[in-house]
Amino acid sequence: MSQKKFTNAKIVIFGASGVGKTAFAVRYITRRYIGDYDRNKEMLYTYKMTSPRDEVVTLEILDTAPECSPDDTEKNLKWADGYVMMYSVTDTPSFHEVKRFKDILFRLKGNERPMVLIANKLDLRDARAVSEAESTSLAHSLECPLFELSVADGYQGVADAMEELIVQLRRDFVKCQSAANVSSNADKPRSKLYNMKKVLKKRIGRSHSDTF
Repeated sequence: MSQKKFTNAKIVIFGASGVGKTAFAVRYITRRYIGDYDRNKEMLYTYKMTSPRDEVVTLEILDTAPECSPDDTEKNLKWADGYVMMYSVTDTPSFHEVKRFKDILFRLKGNERPMVLIANKLDLRDARAVSEAESTSLAHSLECPLFELSVADGYQGVADAMEELIVQLRRDFVKCQSAANVSSNADKPRSKLYNMKKVLKKRIGRSHSDTF
């Protein structure tokens, strides 16, 4: 994200097998729901979206394979600008898997990065195994917004979560650009006019002291 305008971002979706990562990505991009897919296949989607500011932003969305190696996990975390951490409210192990990803992410990138937490399969209320309080506690530890939703039930919850992530990505981009501009200005040599004024000021100060 080195451009002066926010035109692209890389997003990675992490989660255990079967939590709905591919369904989430496809629902966001196409608004359609796909319930049957290869759970062990990694996919990279490219999607052009128009922001509320009428900016065209190209998103690269990486739907990770759940069985990727620790090296691949770290590589994907380093690659991304923003993160979707997902688990199923019907699957406690998938909840704990997000905690594992969190520990790796914080070690690599610290605790300030664009991210949302997705608690999926809210439609399966009778099978719920992860409580709302547990979900809220995890969101607090991740320091990010929580979206409890059902990818199967509709598009809006997915869109709201992605819109929040994009707002964070834009904010992070602006912050990085501002920091880069400050650093660049600090490294610039002083202008000739500034240097001449500095020399003249020294000479005037010296001549004044000579008169006393």
